[in-house]
Amino acid sequence: MTDPNLSAALDDLVRRALGEDLGIEVTLTTSAEDLIRGDLTTRTAVPKGSRGRATLVAKESGVFAGGLAFERALRALDPNCTVEAVIADGQVIVPGDIVLTAQGDARALLVAERTALNIVQRMSGIASRTREAVDLVEGTPARILDTRKTTPGMRTLDKYAVRVGGGENHRIGLFDEVMVKENHVELAGRSIEEVLGDIRKDVGPGVVVTCEARDQAEAEAAVRGGADVVLLDNMTPQVMAGLCVHLRELSESHPTGGGGRLQLEASGGITAATLKEVAMCGVDRISMGALTHSAPALDLSLDLEFEGRPSSGRRAASAEVVRRDDDPGTLDLDLPATHAHGRMARRIARQFAETERLSTPECETLEFVVGELLDNAVDHGGGGAARELEDLERDVRMRLIVRVEVSSGTSRWSVRVEDQGGGEPDTVRALIEPEDGFPDLEDERGRGFFLLAQMVDALEVVPSGDGKGLALVAQRTLSDRNAG
Repeated sequence: MTDPNLSAALDDLVRRALGEDLGIEVTLTTSAEDLIRGDLTTRTAVPKGSRGRATLVAKESGVFAGGLAFERALRALDPNCTVEAVIADGQVIVPGDIVLTAQGDARALLVAERTALNIVQRMSGIASRTREAVDLVEGTPARILDTRKTTPGMRTLDKYAVRVGGGENHRIGLFDEVMVKENHVELAGRSIEEVLGDIRKDVGPGVVVTCEARDQAEAEAAVRGGADVVLLDNMTPQVMAGLCVHLRELSESHPTGGGGRLQLEASGGITAATLKEVAMCGVDRISMGALTHSAPALDLSLDLEFEGRPSSGRRAASAEVVRRDDDPGTLDLDLPATHAHGRMARRIARQFAETERLSTPECETLEFVVGELLDNAVDHGGGGAARELEDLERDVRMRLIVRVEVSSGTSRWSVRVEDQGGGEPDTVRALIEPEDGFPDLEDERGRGFFLLAQMVDALEVVPSGDGKGLALVAQRTLSDRNAG
């Protein structure tokens, strides 16, 4: 979210949304204290100066979008709060994933909560709906585009969410591209060719001109008039399949047909059930208003805990992620022993390895090793195969330490996972290196550890640093020739 237009739109939206909630006009000069005073409940119920921690958690699967939007909403109330993004925009999330965490003034977190959630849930819903459409047309030449059917005042953010989901943007508004529809032609009182010719003289050659067509005659007229894009409106895939071939031949042969640069677009009445068939009929683009006008909000929740206050009994999703300044190339994670946190840690480890310039094949191997070791730590290290925080009977932690070193000709990495489940190192070593050379097929851990050991140079088991459990350490060294 570095686009200045996007940033300005986001700031404007946050101010308007907070103003709706607080019943005041929010401007650039409105103080955080004035904003908090507008919440009749929080200003009295929560003592001034209280500190809190917020954790954004996924409740359903989808594509996340709007991390910076969430941050802006919180910082409008507490400019000094710290926000840490765990999952980047565009990544797939599943239930239980921790998306981001924030720490700051407790009153500010409460006041900003709904504004932040409303924005990010909508953006994530659009990104998720777009990704579904993009996945359905994978393997075809067609691209997925949005329309102007956006929430008034949120178009810039809606269209950003479409891009995050893997789609492309149609025109932003009436000012940046031309789209000739039937009403334009009817009210002009001239033919499609004449209207297109007059528009081209007005806007020049650098502006994209799209012309809507409801049948073959209108489509042919659009090509003859020099449209860059012909939008085939509410046509069946069977009709469009034959028309696409014909229109491209006409475009190549006609003086104003664009010399074969014609783009064909399908739009109108397209659903998930018909999308793949439409994509295979020969069009270049498919525009879908449903990406933005009817995408359901993605279910995310904000868990709040307050320093110095008794727990409500609901366990907070507390995960600590530290990139070690005192030990370059080292990532240290301390997190609850659940599979949801394990999924999160895999992504963080992969992103860290990529920033440390580890090759793509090695990033994939490292991610797999991290995932297997963390899953084992959850299942056998005291977590009891917990899926979510609510599944843990007590506060059981696990720790992941990743070290990466990439130098001329060599890359090295190691992964250490510590659990709190006790156990004997010799027992686990026997699973990694069975006496007869083959793992126990009846023991899933035996198979898993044996296979992991084949992927790395060394897989060791030692007591954990806190003495409560075991630590599994995987190491791998490659020359550039073998690094993939």
